[in-house]
Amino acid sequence: MNPDRYAGDVTPPPFVSYAQNLEDVVLSRLLTAAPHGRFIDVGAGHPVHGNVMHGLYMHGWRGINVEPMPVEAELLRAMRPHDETIQAAVGAATGSITLFEAPPENRGATTSSAELADRYHAQGQQFVAFESPLITLSSLLARFQPGSVHVVKIDVEGMEHDVLAGADLHQHRPWVLVIEATEPNSTTTSAHRWEHLVLEAGYQCTLFDGLNRFYVRADLIDVASLLSVPANVFDNWVPALALDLAEAQRAFGDLQQYVAALLREMATLQASHRDAEEYARSLLASNELLQASAAESATYASSLEQELAKQRAAHSPDTSGSCR
Repeated sequence: MNPDRYAGDVTPPPFVSYAQNLEDVVLSRLLTAAPHGRFIDVGAGHPVHGNVMHGLYMHGWRGINVEPMPVEAELLRAMRPHDETIQAAVGAATGSITLFEAPPENRGATTSSAELADRYHAQGQQFVAFESPLITLSSLLARFQPGSVHVVKIDVEGMEHDVLAGADLHQHRPWVLVIEATEPNSTTTSAHRWEHLVLEAGYQCTLFDGLNRFYVRADLIDVASLLSVPANVFDNWVPALALDLAEAQRAFGDLQQYVAALLREMATLQASHRDAEEYARSLLASNELLQASAAESATYASSLEQELAKQRAAHSPDTSGSCR
């Protein structure tokens, strides 16, 4: 066997998946064919968490995010500065539309359906109506040359038919469509309402992942083959949560080292404190000895003074004038 055969082999780092259903892992197979791909994300949501296109964005893809909710639109502008973010809804024609904004615990459920909003309300969730500009998918696709958009992702909580009706896929020809194909928060299919618009435009369904249908232009046989199987172990991927966990573990390890260093320093200080206490006790003992010695010396000095006074008195000359 030639020992140099594998010398140049380098396993690439795993693709990091942020999407809720691994849609981005399936799409990551396009990175070789389109390393600097373009996308249009209709109903983009949060720029990172659960986002289908963020993993590809991190690999150099750029595109247009369309998101009607102001908080998410602002986050997209801040966290995805190389994309364009449009705060609007997408439908069959331009204009405006009433949407019902979902609460934080079910943010992806924002919808144009008053009936669906009422259903959520009956479950205790508060949906707030607001007006949003309405644009068409064709107006977005028209910014690019036909066929130069690689992925269009559509997640619009029941508005799929309207979005596709305003797309003109016969003219603009994006490579791949990823369309949420079940009723909101349900396994019931919704594709029968709009799939004919995609198939009649010359696309074929290559994959249903339980939530989304993947459609590829009929002339892109190799791409259709790439996107024909679900995400699996051969895709070399890791969930973003695993990286977050690894980072948390590293941070915890650093914290443990810091705590251990503090404990060592505390032990050193405690030992120094004990030494200082012993030294202080020795100083106190020495001081007591010195005080005792000083007291003895004072007593001895006093006795010497008394004796000296006696001797002086005994040897003093008689000044009385009498003779003896």
